[in-house]
Amino acid sequence: MVEPGSALKNVFERGLKKVEFLFVKLKGKFPHITEKGKWLTNANGHWTGGFWTGLLWMDSMYNQSGIIDKTTALNQAKKLKVRISDNKTHDMGFIFGPSCVFGNRIQPDDELADMAVKSSYNLLDLFEEKTGLIQAWREPGYEGVAIVDTIMNIPLMIWAGKRSKDKKLFDTGMIAADHIQKEFIRKDHSVFHMVRWDTKSYKVIERTTHQGYRPDTCWSRGQAWALYGFSNMYRYTENKKYLETSQKLSDFFWRNTDDDSHLPRWDFFFKNNVEEPLDTSAASIAATGMILLSKLLSDQNEREEANLWKERAEEIIQALIKKYFNDNPDSYGIIKGVTVDKPRNSGINESSMYGDYYFMEALYRLLNYDKEAMTNKLY
Repeated sequence: MVEPGSALKNVFERGLKKVEFLFVKLKGKFPHITEKGKWLTNANGHWTGGFWTGLLWMDSMYNQSGIIDKTTALNQAKKLKVRISDNKTHDMGFIFGPSCVFGNRIQPDDELADMAVKSSYNLLDLFEEKTGLIQAWREPGYEGVAIVDTIMNIPLMIWAGKRSKDKKLFDTGMIAADHIQKEFIRKDHSVFHMVRWDTKSYKVIERTTHQGYRPDTCWSRGQAWALYGFSNMYRYTENKKYLETSQKLSDFFWRNTDDDSHLPRWDFFFKNNVEEPLDTSAASIAATGMILLSKLLSDQNEREEANLWKERAEEIIQALIKKYFNDNPDSYGIIKGVTVDKPRNSGINESSMYGDYYFMEALYRLLNYDKEAMTNKLY
């Protein structure tokens, strides 16, 4: 499947071994983030259960030890069925993309596909037609709030709309993506994290942040979500403007990483400031998004740009491997150095399921760069 002796293959296989160890240890629970190196878990997946299930599916494809097979991954995915009617959060793509869409492409299963389609209607419930945006959370205090992260969830609507032949689902996804492009991206191609509209007039009244440093700065993980999300939107729709948007967002991300490591601080305001923590999850998300961007550009015969983004992604991944890769089975995840929520001093220098999943997805994409049958399985 991959070239023998590859250094990246070695890291990838060590990461899978850690997944297997954690799977045995957790006894069916979903890991979320670490606290002092120990995983916090839950039974219903929180918003990160899809990433853990995605890692199980990935491991089942390589099946090094036989601990995790496709039936194991399938059973874990079906535990998320309790979330298919959860219309209080925008996280449906995060939950059902790596678990059910990816899983169904590995081992076709009508129930998995049905779960993913049904979950996409929660995004339709959260869509506000008068603003063109999807409300992030249906909770007190978050009325009229949308966040840039949602661009990662919209491909679920596109996929489900095509599969179910529901034009409204597909069209609403396109409208929501277009409005994220309009309302969240600044002239310099950095992004706002959060947009708020007035619930009476439906006019946007605030562009600000939830997890970044200040309203006028750029939270690095939000930028990573955006660059990956718009690449994936192009992959699902072939609308060229999404690909061009991803290129510009990726360029901003790259230019604002630290000069020596090309890793991002938690907010780009702190570029090169060693007193502030990095966010390795932002690095992992951005790297795999850049590899996807590279492949999409290659398919357009834009070879020079494709090679550029592949090389940049590889630099980020190599920097992560050098300092933050962790195959110690007893503590932390596969990647350390995640900053979960700096403004609230939550999860500083920890691990997270999204950091681990996207790091492993980046390796998977690199190792299978010229094997579309493999990379096309990903959500």
